[in-house]
This record gives sequence, C-alpha cells and structure tokens, in this order.
Amino acid sequence: MSKKHLSSRFLRATRYFIFVYGGLSPMIECDVAIVGAGPAGCSAARECTRRGLKAVILEKKRIPRHKACSGILVPDSIRTLSEHFGDMAQDVFASPSHVHAMRMHFPSGNAGDIPIQGLMIWRDRLDAWLCKSSQAVVLDETKMLSFKEGIDGVDLLCIKSNGELLEVHSRILIAADGGASRTVKQIDPSLTAKLTWYVALQETYACECHLEPGLFHFFAFPGISLYPSAYVKDGLLVMEVVAQPKDKATSAMARFKEHLWRRIGIQQACLIRRLGCRVTYAAPKGLFCFGSERILVSGEASGLLNFFGEGISSALASGRIAGSVSFESIRQGVSPGRLYRQEIETEKRKTVSTFNYKTLLFQEGNAFNFKKGLQVLNWRERVRLSKNLLKWFLAVKG
Repeated sequence: MSKKHLSSRFLRATRYFIFVYGGLSPMIECDVAIVGAGPAGCSAARECTRRGLKAVILEKKRIPRHKACSGILVPDSIRTLSEHFGDMAQDVFASPSHVHAMRMHFPSGNAGDIPIQGLMIWRDRLDAWLCKSSQAVVLDETKMLSFKEGIDGVDLLCIKSNGELLEVHSRILIAADGGASRTVKQIDPSLTAKLTWYVALQETYACECHLEPGLFHFFAFPGISLYPSAYVKDGLLVMEVVAQPKDKATSAMARFKEHLWRRIGIQQACLIRRLGCRVTYAAPKGLFCFGSERILVSGEASGLLNFFGEGISSALASGRIAGSVSFESIRQGVSPGRLYRQEIETEKRKTVSTFNYKTLLFQEGNAFNFKKGLQVLNWRERVRLSKNLLKWFLAVKG
C-alpha cells in the first residue's frame, strides 16, 4: 500500500475520531434528512417543504451531474411533476421534446410501436430543476459516511468534498440513494446479498445517422444485451445496454454498435460521453427494502424499478409518499415506518405487475401501453408481435 494511500486513510480516521470524541464538527438539525438528489429524493423534499417541514438533501456529487438514464418521462411521471412541481423549466427538455412510442425491433426483422406519449429530457437538468423547486436545503458534494438510528431520530455523519465533516440530526431519514444504496446495505445486508447485479452502460455520440427521432428504439435481441436501446436527442445518438453478471458491459456495447451502426449507417462518430451504473431487478423475487422505523427507503433504492428499467415514475411517486408519511408521523407523534409500508404497497404491486407477461400485454396503466399498441394492428400482425414479445420476454426472464 502506498504512503499516500496510508496517509489518506490516517487522515480520514483522525477526522472521524475528532467527530466522535471531540464534538468539533458542524451540526445541522432538521425534520427530514434525504440522501440522494434524484427524482425520489427531490419529490420527498418537495412534499416535506410544502407541508412546513425543514428538509435537507444530501447529495454526494455536484449538482448538476450526468446519470446513465434515458431521460424519458412516461405519463405517470409527467402527471406527478405537473401536480407536485408545476411547469418544468424549458432548458430541461431535449429536442425533439416528445417521444411518441417505443419501437420494438426483433431478430425476425419485424418491428412494432408501443405508445408512450412521453417527454424527452436531460437528466442532469431535470435533477437540478427538481432540487431548486423542492425548496429544501441542498448540500451537494456531501457524502453520508454512516448513520445511527435512535428512538427519537437518526444521526448522520457526512463528509464534504473539502474533507470537512458534518453531523446531521434528523427526526426521519429518507434514503433515495439509488439502486446500489449504501443505506439499504447497512439496514438489510442479507437482502442485498441476494440481489443479482447488472451493469448499465450508456454512450453518447455526435454523428450522422438515420435513426428516426421522436421514438425510443428498443432492440429485443437477448444475444446482444438484456436491454439494448437507442434514440436521438439534440442531434446526438444515445445508446444503452444492460449486461448480465457473466458478461462485460463494454462487450455488450460493442455487439450493439456493430449491429446498429451497420443498420443505420453511422458516419463520423465521435464519443461525447460514457456513463455506467449498477442496477438490479428486485421485484421478481420480492426483494424490496422500504426501511425501518425512522428510515424510509424510496425510489430505485427500495427495489422500485419496472421490467423495462424505467424508474423515474415510481421514484417520484414513492418519494412523494415518503414525504407525506413523514409529515403525518411527526404530526401524530408516531414512527413513520409502519405508515410508509402501508402506503407504498400500491406502488410495489404496480412494479411487480410489469414482470407478468399477461398484465404487461393486456392491462393499461403501465409505463408503456402494449394493449393500445396491439389494438391498432390486424389480427395477423397482433399474433406476430405477441409471439415476438413472448419469445423475448421469456429469454430475458430466463
């Protein structure tokens, strides 16, 4: 181990010792501390501030920051944002701003459009706007190191980017720190160990291509990746893959590029950005974690990620529920955990239903309207698309 690394570890240990035994670190007290400045965290914060609670958002990265996210808002997300935050700032939108359908491409050469009626945004700009609109105290570049739950609240130890330690005491902690949540790992390490982890990789290119804009192009090619997708926003080509545990994300992306670039005739491609993250699908195994007595887990951290990897709608919904429950628990003088587990049940069932083939195809109310997409086809096309979908669905689930 290098002297520099040893020195860094010694410095962190010294700062922690001073925090615990010296009581010299700054202290913040609030009603609700929220870890994570994404849609779940900001939605929770907005509900808290709207009801008169003091909310503090802790975000380890500097806002705005890019995330490996398609940036597609489905109708549920649009509705929640409109009701909860009002009109979005214009710079949040990409061009084209509307996504009319998910076009599913199959190895057989067939394709089918599944209506979305969504909006295309840039995720870094959305989260920055959400932070501002939440009216909470936002502490970016502030990482939570540890937390301790007590009978009257939660104590957090945080560190800023400059190395300064910060102590936060809150009545309630809302964990909205994403799929690889450190909070959940500490609350329920046995559950975390049961999860199967995948790697999502996103690459953005400046190039000339003939991919039709206004559509989310999804390639149901399990041999390439679990979820290969591509779309155009602001004249840039965005490509995404999700690699299985035994596969490499870079290899999956290479296979996708070979297929897609030959298909749409890419020219003069220049890589602008590469982003990655770990994801897991908890719903099929029922491996949700919604927290403890004074810690509420929302968004992807809780396991609320649907079959197509769309998580913004459930993040906004679960964050709003967590904020509402926080207010009610403080008003009633009770711990929020039990109330939250009751209120989140509908959102949980909604996520689980997307992993059911019959529900996905024949019921409305999902992020993607398969039922409507099938209805516009004649019976031969309907049968062909259903067969292709089932074949892909079984391959992915297997």
